[in-house]
Amino acid sequence: MTVSSACALAADLAGSVSFVIGDASVIGEDGKSHNVARGDNINAGQVLETGTTGHIHLRMVDGAFVSIRPQSRLRIEDYKYDAANPANNRIKFVLEKGVARSITGRAGEASKENYRLNTPLAAIGIRGTDFVVQAAADITRVTVQSGAVVMAPLAADCLASTLGPCKSAASRVLTAAMRDAYLELRNRNEAPLLVPAEKALESPNLLAPPRPEEPRPAADKQSKSNSGLDSRDPIREAAVDSIKNKVDAVAGPTVPDTAVPAPAQKFWWGRWASYIQPGQESSSFVNALAPGRELAVGNEVFGIVREAGTIFVPNSGVAKFQLGDAEAYMMEGKTLTAAQVTSPSLTIDFGAKRFDTSLTVNSNGHTPVSVQSSGQVTWQGELRADANSTGTKLQGALSTDASQAAYVFQRDVTNSLSVVGATRWYR
Repeated sequence: MTVSSACALAADLAGSVSFVIGDASVIGEDGKSHNVARGDNINAGQVLETGTTGHIHLRMVDGAFVSIRPQSRLRIEDYKYDAANPANNRIKFVLEKGVARSITGRAGEASKENYRLNTPLAAIGIRGTDFVVQAAADITRVTVQSGAVVMAPLAADCLASTLGPCKSAASRVLTAAMRDAYLELRNRNEAPLLVPAEKALESPNLLAPPRPEEPRPAADKQSKSNSGLDSRDPIREAAVDSIKNKVDAVAGPTVPDTAVPAPAQKFWWGRWASYIQPGQESSSFVNALAPGRELAVGNEVFGIVREAGTIFVPNSGVAKFQLGDAEAYMMEGKTLTAAQVTSPSLTIDFGAKRFDTSLTVNSNGHTPVSVQSSGQVTWQGELRADANSTGTKLQGALSTDASQAAYVFQRDVTNSLSVVGATRWYR
């Protein structure tokens, strides 16, 4: 082999097969097909195809992971990784049919604008991500396990030939905060629809479950490692105290909430249709959707959208947020009884990338319920709660400029009763 041909081969190399089982093949640019084996190199331009029992796992040259699940066909249209010059990175997949999973590697992390996965209907861009896609001629579904994706229908303002997330009016964002929910697209003339977790009966992970050899999603790893963490854990308490002490040192006397008018809101929410009674349509999630807004977080009852844009998370400083708005209920089955939120507190240490929050939910006839949570602030602007034994489930997000925050919460009170709510904060 000549030096020039060796360089050309290296330039075309996309990755290698790390696992294969069942009916699995690779199709070259010449159209010839052969069985794929573990250790085989995979080049840009090749197509990977699986039968009813086939699974193929790829480890890409930049450390990314790709899984092709049964009865699927994935084309690697382009895959270039240049560690020295990230602007030269190029990643492009076409999922012609079936289900595939993609975990972003170094190329995608460094050059999100140069990553794209197309299906027959949709374009999917990333924001640092682990996601699973199902594709067919008449449908595309995507669910996110870490980070976020942007999905849009292929159209004149979202061409299959381009790279990066499309910025059309029909683009929709899905984040890992909406775990087990998915976006669904059935028509190029419409925007993707959000299917919440409680209705996600056709999630890609259910239609084509992963093999145990696939990497466990990051959220699952965190949950497993922290499942035994006590709410009185000294490390957690020390972290909370550290945040509060920093605030006390710089905040000075507390200013009454009425001293500073609340800024223009950057978050909006609504309840899912199953929790909307006749005459309450103005409180529905659909009513919160509007151009220039994107999905941020949600839970069983609420979906929250925020002002769309690039997320900026400061690297230093400690901020104490004030409650701007809240909606809370005592929930028994599908029945919601209005409640009030008191004693609100939210502190974010941007340097340590940590948050701590607490509030009390009050409702006539019920004992006040304390809601507390601490956790990480991710570079994507997510408030990701630590797994703990307080029973509180919390998912949150920052606004694009980190001046506001919002989160949804839920805590079981008894086997049949829980508190649930949505909150918006500002500083």
